[in-house]
Amino acid sequence: MRRTVHFGTGSEWSLSQLGATAAAMGGVAVYLASLSFASGGFDAVWWALVLLPLLTMGWAGSAAPLTYWALLLVGWFTLTPAGSFSWWSLPAAAGCIVAHAATALSASSPPAGSLTVRTARRWARHTAVAFAAAVPVAVLAGLLAGRPPGLVPAAYVIGLGGVAVGLWVVRTSPPVERG
Repeated sequence: MRRTVHFGTGSEWSLSQLGATAAAMGGVAVYLASLSFASGGFDAVWWALVLLPLLTMGWAGSAAPLTYWALLLVGWFTLTPAGSFSWWSLPAAAGCIVAHAATALSASSPPAGSLTVRTARRWARHTAVAFAAAVPVAVLAGLLAGRPPGLVPAAYVIGLGGVAVGLWVVRTSPPVERG
């Protein structure tokens, strides 16, 4: 028996879809908290962006989530000193990856469709691999740039590029359910 929820007269949503939306909101909250610590604080209006995944959960398969994350990433580079690297960028990257992966997972099934535990685990593994790739890519970029192995802004940007490519691959070629 599949449990669904109605919001007024709108579409019905499965608990799996609501869970993916909650995960996306949690990822945004982690990202914004990291941004707040990295930048020394920001205007309270930015915190309203935590609610945007809830408002756009019906558009999970559209370009809306990508546009949303473009806004958040631009916020990182405009609110932190010269877009510099901070150790807060690692939890921010984790929040970004979790939120984006949750949105992609949500887009892979209809609103009233449920996700199996096996599918959720597979997506969790893909998300962990995407996050795990960020740090070594950044260190490698620092080494190739002839700099010490510390994470520098250019290496951080290259690391985010690696994460973006990994997320794009997962989003355009989602793991299929094996029977």
